[in-house]
Parts: sequence; C-alpha cells; structure tokens
Amino acid sequence: MSNLVLLGNFTNGIEIYDRPDGSHLHDGVRELLPEIFSDMDPEKPFQVVEHDFGKVIGETSCVETSDEDVIVYAQRPNRTGLSRFVKSRSTEATTIATAIVCKDEDKYYLVTAFVGDAGAKEPWDSRASDADRAYWQNHALVWGSQEVIPGTESSDCPW
Repeated sequence: MSNLVLLGNFTNGIEIYDRPDGSHLHDGVRELLPEIFSDMDPEKPFQVVEHDFGKVIGETSCVETSDEDVIVYAQRPNRTGLSRFVKSRSTEATTIATAIVCKDEDKYYLVTAFVGDAGAKEPWDSRASDADRAYWQNHALVWGSQEVIPGTESSDCPW
C-alpha cells in the first residue's frame, strides 16, 4: 500500500497514517501531530486525545455561549443534522489540540485533528449522550468559521 501517507508514530514506533480517503485534518495541525501522538496509547484501537501545549497554538471555533448570544442552527457538509452556531462571537485562542485515531485491521489511521478541545458529539448524532446534549446547550461553533449548506439556517432549535 504505497499510496498511504505516513503522519507520524506512537512512542513505540508504530506508524499512524492518513486515511486512504483522507482524514479530516484541519489547517495548522499537521506539525502538532508528533506531540499529540506521544500522548496516545498504541494498545487502544480507538482513541480521542486532547493535548495541552502550554502555550497558544491557534484559535478554536467552538466557544462557550450565554443567553445573550445570537444562536442559529445550520447543516454542515457531510453531517446529517444541524449544528449550533453563534453569530455574535469570534474564535478564541487555545493551548489545546485534539486528535482521533482508529485501528483498521493492522494499521492505525488519523480520523481527524483540530485545534481546540474534543467537545462533544452533536445532539443529532445517534450516539450522543445526555452529557453531549448538555454540552451543546452552552457551546456553539463561531458563525463563518465552518462551511454550511446554503438554505439550511434556522433560528429554531432542532433538538
């Protein structure tokens, strides 16, 4: 499989690859992967790891909200439900980056990596828990920071 792109290694040397169809690797995160991978356990077939770099490494588009914020809902590409957005806020500096890695047969692949904490599953996700739904009651993505499907915007909470 010479078309696989090596992204890094666990501390024991096991390699981590980009998915054959491409991982969801956000801008500015690739150079952070070696340090994030150093926190991962090569014995776990699926893991979500937040790494605190101890210094600002970028801006997160998922922010805490209040009753005074302007909230809207819209569908992002490749999602089956509406995401919660805040129109009255800007991205915020963060020291944290998150990576998700899974093992498929005998290889590890990066699922996604982004600047910011791991957040929670969105309420429309069939695997979302009560804790995930509670998280999204006071968090939202900054409007304009993510692509949305035109015509899906709504001010009504869908969940």
